[in-house]
Amino acid sequence: MTKLALINLAALLVAPLAAPTATPSEPSNSAILDRQPPRHHPNVLSPHTTGPLLEDVWPTLFFGEEAVAEILRKTKALPWAQAALAQMRHEAEQVIAQPPLLPVEKAGWRHDFYSRATAEHLQYDPASPGRFWDPLGGQFEQLPEQRRAWVLLTHERTYRLMRGVGVLYRVTGEERYARWVAQGMRAAYDYFTHAEFQREDLGGPALYYQNLYDAAVLAQLANAYSLTRRSPAFVAEDHQRIRRQIFEERMPSMIKFLRVQPTHNMSCFVSVALASAGALLDRPDWVGLAFGEQSGLRQQLLKGIPANERGQVDGFWYEGTTFYHFYSLCSLIGLWEADRARQGPLTADADLRRRFEAMFDAPISMVDRQLRLPLVGDLGAPRVLNLSSYRHLYEYAAGRLDPARFGPVLSAIYAASGLPRNGLAALAYGPDHLPPPGGIPASHTVLPVAGLGIFRSAGPEHLYVTFRCGKYVGGHDHPDRLAVALNAFGQLISPDLGEAGYSLRDRKTNLSYYRTTLAHNTIFADEAEQTGAATLEWQPEAVPPRARGIITQKGIRFQRSVIVDAPYVLLFDDYQAAEPHRYGWIFHAYGTLAVKPPDASAAMALELPPFPERLGFTSLRDRHTGMCAGLLLARWQVTPKVELFAAVASDGAFEFTSATAPGQPYPDTQAALVLRAPGANRRFATVLEPLSGTPATVARLTVEGNRVVLNRTDGSQRRYEWRD
Repeated sequence: MTKLALINLAALLVAPLAAPTATPSEPSNSAILDRQPPRHHPNVLSPHTTGPLLEDVWPTLFFGEEAVAEILRKTKALPWAQAALAQMRHEAEQVIAQPPLLPVEKAGWRHDFYSRATAEHLQYDPASPGRFWDPLGGQFEQLPEQRRAWVLLTHERTYRLMRGVGVLYRVTGEERYARWVAQGMRAAYDYFTHAEFQREDLGGPALYYQNLYDAAVLAQLANAYSLTRRSPAFVAEDHQRIRRQIFEERMPSMIKFLRVQPTHNMSCFVSVALASAGALLDRPDWVGLAFGEQSGLRQQLLKGIPANERGQVDGFWYEGTTFYHFYSLCSLIGLWEADRARQGPLTADADLRRRFEAMFDAPISMVDRQLRLPLVGDLGAPRVLNLSSYRHLYEYAAGRLDPARFGPVLSAIYAASGLPRNGLAALAYGPDHLPPPGGIPASHTVLPVAGLGIFRSAGPEHLYVTFRCGKYVGGHDHPDRLAVALNAFGQLISPDLGEAGYSLRDRKTNLSYYRTTLAHNTIFADEAEQTGAATLEWQPEAVPPRARGIITQKGIRFQRSVIVDAPYVLLFDDYQAAEPHRYGWIFHAYGTLAVKPPDASAAMALELPPFPERLGFTSLRDRHTGMCAGLLLARWQVTPKVELFAAVASDGAFEFTSATAPGQPYPDTQAALVLRAPGANRRFATVLEPLSGTPATVARLTVEGNRVVLNRTDGSQRRYEWRD
């Protein structure tokens, strides 16, 4: 199947947006960017952006002077810590040679910093405020809203650098570091006087586009100030203006926000801002809100990490997305440490500690052998998301929570990624030494509250199959229940795509292709979205291992059984209703797709309307439709060495459509196969067989009532049936 031309890609997800014109050339990076080790990536969403180690990473962990004693101890005793300190001091020479970069312009929305042509995260360059390089499209973009996003990213980066330089001040005692931080604090409190940059948001006016960003900035500034405030670089007026113009004038919006929305990823950042600034400026009222009975850390752990009716906690953040799980955890770590520092009651609460530690366990239970994570819900790209991007969280977990439990995982992250161990989180929180790698699951795992099951096989295919059930909660969650994703032979084959920056959504509906049911490998009816709650029956101990999910929606009962019998993955889909419907099925995979129906199907006809002209279906291009009354065979050429073979059978005639679907980013397209069948009760059975240099072994597939029969090319037969 032919890949879509790049010029058409922007139309795949939303109404066409005019892309800026620019002459493609190599980006002009700043000297700081050019001279840094090429493997430090300070933004987990942008694999093409590099920067100094001193900049740390976004999303960051919040710490200030409370970490100084530990950093001093490590840098005096441990060679790896001494090497990290030496690198940061070298970087600081270039950083402090220029004033802190805080452009006096209106800040914008982070999600605008994406290419309108390819959906790739733009490459951040502090020296390029007007032209923004799309590393995938090979050209610059220069929209006004992208510049405002650049302003936000620049301020956040400078505040992280100020914290890093502040650490150097406390470790070395050199006043020149404190003078640079003080210069940045003065520029910050001047910037905070610009009411014309404010934007109305939940909780009140926000300076940095929304109060989420304000909260992160306030916490970063509190960290930097705590490290340097005793330096003679600050005068009395500085202290007064920092207290009043930065913190006291912004906190009313934080307080109102937390009262309106006590549990949310944004609320975690608001709480850490209140806790950090409250402890720094002796404001027990702010600290009280961050650790209160009805707000702050307690509520965020109780509501954000819910238990099921059996009292089980799986640690997955309630908003139902991988990115926002990590995002929330970054700020919750700061809250947890702040409560520990004040000897508060929350860190001594066994149930809260159980929920907090489970947040680190949940992603571990989701990884494949390459430490890739399933990209459920909003934000991120499937070829980028990896546990190694969040190693700073596991430095914390291994050093501060449970070394025996998380230390081997941290070692596995460094062993798999080949990255050096040298970050600020390692200095502030990490263990002195790493144990042998371990702790990465090799067998099946489940998140029982989230309703996410993960199958793994030990055969040569190394099958990795996720099955998404649980309750659809809206917001950052996607209508993807009963969806499966597949990796094999170390390759991503049919991952969940997540979503790129939200500025790429349709302006009227606030939707994108990625947020439709059709973007996921699942089942549906009447071309409608698949919402609701899917129960998960999880039987990994069965032979072969299996799971079943059931949704009842608008009078239709959807049931999907997943059986993993390496090298096969069997999907058995059952639809039941009192009235006839159009039942749908879709599967996407990377590469080109060839579909072969039985010859006798060519003259058939089913009375099915064309696909609707709405988001999701309009994103499917290069469509080819046919009818099938027997066994449908499909083959995706995923890579030159990896294929995916599929055989599909049903209990009656059905329609099939092959199409090209958007990837994430757009040019990383997938080939989709869509099936539709009319009736009140219908069934599909599908066998997926990943291949690498060997022929397919499926000869025939039939549906016999509740049983699926698979005949193999060697003459053997396998029968599959769900037995309650």
